[in-house]
Amino acid sequence: MSETDEIYQVVRKYWKILVKWFLRIHDYPEITVDELHRKLESGDSPLLIDIRPESDYRGTGTSKYGHIPDAISIPMLELETKLQELEEYREKEIITMCPGGGLSLAAVEVMQEAGFRDVKSLKGGTDAWHKKGYPTVTG
Repeated sequence: MSETDEIYQVVRKYWKILVKWFLRIHDYPEITVDELHRKLESGDSPLLIDIRPESDYRGTGTSKYGHIPDAISIPMLELETKLQELEEYREKEIITMCPGGGLSLAAVEVMQEAGFRDVKSLKGGTDAWHKKGYPTVTG
Protein backbone atom coordinates (compact mmCIF):
# COMPACT_ATOMS: atom_id res chain seq x y z
CA MET A 1 0.00 0.00 0.00
CA SER A 2 1.39 3.41 -0.90
CA GLU A 3 1.73 6.16 1.68
CA THR A 4 -1.00 8.13 -0.14
CA ASP A 5 -3.38 5.16 0.06
CA GLU A 6 -2.58 4.75 3.76
CA ILE A 7 -3.29 8.44 4.44
CA TYR A 8 -6.58 8.21 2.55
CA GLN A 9 -7.69 5.17 4.58
CA VAL A 10 -6.81 6.83 7.87
CA VAL A 11 -8.58 10.09 7.00
CA ARG A 12 -11.65 8.20 5.80
CA LYS A 13 -11.82 6.20 9.02
CA TYR A 14 -11.00 8.97 11.53
CA TRP A 15 -12.26 12.12 9.81
CA LYS A 16 -14.51 13.19 12.71
CA ILE A 17 -11.60 13.26 15.15
CA LEU A 18 -9.42 15.11 12.65
CA VAL A 19 -12.11 17.78 12.16
CA LYS A 20 -12.37 18.23 15.95
CA TRP A 21 -8.57 18.61 16.14
CA PHE A 22 -8.52 21.10 13.26
CA LEU A 23 -11.29 23.17 14.88
CA ARG A 24 -9.69 22.77 18.33
CA ILE A 25 -12.92 21.51 19.88
CA HIS A 26 -11.75 18.18 21.24
CA ASP A 27 -11.34 17.09 24.84
CA TYR A 28 -8.77 14.33 24.37
CA PRO A 29 -5.88 14.46 26.86
CA GLU A 30 -2.63 15.88 25.52
CA ILE A 31 0.92 16.40 26.73
CA THR A 32 3.27 19.08 25.39
CA VAL A 33 6.69 18.26 23.99
CA ASP A 34 8.29 20.17 26.89
CA GLU A 35 6.30 18.16 29.46
CA LEU A 36 7.24 14.90 27.75
CA HIS A 37 10.90 15.90 27.56
CA ARG A 38 10.95 16.67 31.31
CA LYS A 39 9.29 13.31 32.03
CA LEU A 40 11.84 11.41 29.98
CA GLU A 41 14.75 13.34 31.51
CA SER A 42 13.50 12.48 35.01
CA GLY A 43 13.34 8.78 34.19
CA ASP A 44 9.53 8.74 34.36
CA SER A 45 9.14 7.05 31.00
CA PRO A 46 5.66 6.32 29.68
CA LEU A 47 5.09 3.95 26.77
CA LEU A 48 5.65 5.99 23.58
CA ILE A 49 3.70 4.86 20.51
CA ASP A 50 4.61 6.42 17.18
CA ILE A 51 1.68 5.90 14.81
CA ARG A 52 3.37 7.30 11.70
CA PRO A 53 4.25 5.03 8.78
CA GLU A 54 7.27 2.82 9.45
CA SER A 55 9.38 4.80 6.95
CA ASP A 56 8.84 8.05 8.87
CA TYR A 57 9.60 6.29 12.15
CA ARG A 58 12.92 5.08 10.69
CA GLY A 59 13.71 8.47 9.13
CA THR A 60 13.59 7.26 5.55
CA GLY A 61 10.17 8.68 4.65
CA THR A 62 8.77 12.20 4.75
CA SER A 63 10.08 12.76 8.30
CA LYS A 64 13.85 12.46 7.91
CA TYR A 65 14.53 13.03 11.62
CA GLY A 66 13.35 9.60 12.76
CA HIS A 67 11.63 8.98 16.09
CA ILE A 68 11.81 9.85 19.78
CA PRO A 69 14.21 7.50 21.61
CA ASP A 70 12.46 4.43 23.08
CA ALA A 71 9.28 5.01 21.06
CA ILE A 72 7.79 1.94 19.45
CA SER A 73 6.33 1.93 15.97
CA ILE A 74 2.69 0.93 15.53
CA PRO A 75 1.28 2.56 12.40
CA MET A 76 -2.25 3.89 12.90
CA LEU A 77 -3.87 1.36 10.58
CA GLU A 78 -2.34 -1.48 12.66
CA LEU A 79 -3.13 -0.09 16.13
CA GLU A 80 -6.47 -1.81 16.68
CA THR A 81 -4.99 -5.20 15.78
CA LYS A 82 -2.00 -4.71 18.12
CA LEU A 83 -3.91 -3.78 21.31
CA GLN A 84 -3.63 -7.31 22.72
CA GLU A 85 0.16 -6.98 22.60
CA LEU A 86 -0.09 -3.82 24.76
CA GLU A 87 -2.23 -5.41 27.48
CA GLU A 88 0.47 -4.99 30.15
CA TYR A 89 0.24 -1.19 29.67
CA ARG A 90 -3.52 -0.97 30.25
CA GLU A 91 -3.09 0.91 33.55
CA LYS A 92 0.16 2.75 32.66
CA GLU A 93 0.76 6.08 30.99
CA ILE A 94 0.87 5.93 27.19
CA ILE A 95 1.74 8.76 24.81
CA THR A 96 0.67 8.51 21.16
CA MET A 97 2.37 10.60 18.48
CA CYS A 98 2.05 11.51 14.83
CA PRO A 99 3.65 14.33 12.80
CA GLY A 100 1.37 17.18 13.93
CA GLY A 101 -0.63 15.90 16.89
CA GLY A 102 -3.98 15.42 15.16
CA LEU A 103 -4.09 11.80 14.15
CA SER A 104 -2.60 10.72 17.46
CA LEU A 105 -5.90 11.93 18.99
CA ALA A 106 -7.59 9.13 17.03
CA ALA A 107 -5.11 6.71 18.58
CA VAL A 108 -6.06 8.05 22.02
CA GLU A 109 -9.72 7.39 21.28
CA VAL A 110 -9.08 3.87 19.97
CA MET A 111 -7.06 3.01 23.07
CA GLN A 112 -9.52 4.60 25.51
CA GLU A 113 -12.39 2.67 23.91
CA ALA A 114 -10.34 -0.50 24.41
CA GLY A 115 -10.02 0.26 28.14
CA PHE A 116 -6.57 1.83 28.37
CA ARG A 117 -6.74 4.28 31.27
CA ASP A 118 -4.00 6.91 30.83
CA VAL A 119 -3.47 7.71 27.15
CA LYS A 120 -2.41 11.13 25.88
CA SER A 121 -1.56 12.61 22.50
CA LEU A 122 1.70 14.50 21.96
CA LYS A 123 0.54 18.05 21.24
CA GLY A 124 2.25 19.31 18.11
CA GLY A 125 3.50 15.81 17.40
CA THR A 126 6.94 14.62 16.41
CA ASP A 127 7.42 17.70 14.22
CA ALA A 128 7.16 19.95 17.31
CA TRP A 129 9.55 17.63 19.19
CA HIS A 130 12.08 17.87 16.36
CA LYS A 131 11.70 21.67 16.03
CA LYS A 132 12.53 22.04 19.74
CA GLY A 133 15.80 20.21 19.09
CA TYR A 134 14.97 17.31 21.36
CA PRO A 135 16.73 14.02 20.56
CA THR A 136 15.57 11.70 17.81
CA VAL A 137 16.87 8.41 16.46
CA THR A 138 16.93 7.09 12.89
CA GLY A 139 17.08 3.54 11.69
